[in-house]
Amino acid sequence: MLHMIRLVVGATAILLGEVDLAQPGNDYFPLKQKTKWTYKVQDQTVEVVVAGTEKFNNEDCTKVDTLVNGKVVASELYSVKADGVYRVKVKDDKIEPPVKVFAIPPKKDFDWEIKSKVGNQSVSGKFKIKEMNEKVTIGSTTYDAILVEGNDMEIAGTKTKVQTWYAKNVGVVKLVFKIQEAESVLELTKYEEGK
Repeated sequence: MLHMIRLVVGATAILLGEVDLAQPGNDYFPLKQKTKWTYKVQDQTVEVVVAGTEKFNNEDCTKVDTLVNGKVVASELYSVKADGVYRVKVKDDKIEPPVKVFAIPPKKDFDWEIKSKVGNQSVSGKFKIKEMNEKVTIGSTTYDAILVEGNDMEIAGTKTKVQTWYAKNVGVVKLVFKIQEAESVLELTKYEEGK
């Protein structure tokens, strides 16, 4: 169980993060400092917090920390460009080239290739915006969400399928990973907007 959670958190950090973000102006990626998302993965709680900004490769980036049991297990840096949100660093590993995790502006059926290195690990595949207004219900809340899929992803030689639902003014509300034959679902339980 703990191994599966670590695998999901690690794969998420490399590929998508528990939450993706962008500069103000893109409603699908709230970026205010101290914004916090709480997710449930099986019986584990995962928190994601916008921790501040940091310079990396002469760019102003947003730092996001992922916490399990109150401890930071991953920190990522994101850069926002005119065409999308890019993950540029995970923990101490530079991502070369940076991985686009979300296209700006989002358009149905738009897709983009991924072929990067995260430290010694390779990440490759294709993301596609599958739906622009998909209803996704989590607990008693139903969101209109953008669904982004990566059906044939490969992380460090492991076949992976990823589905991510992004809700306006909230960010990632649901994430489904299928790593080989094991599937994990991450669902939002609480969203707290930063100040």
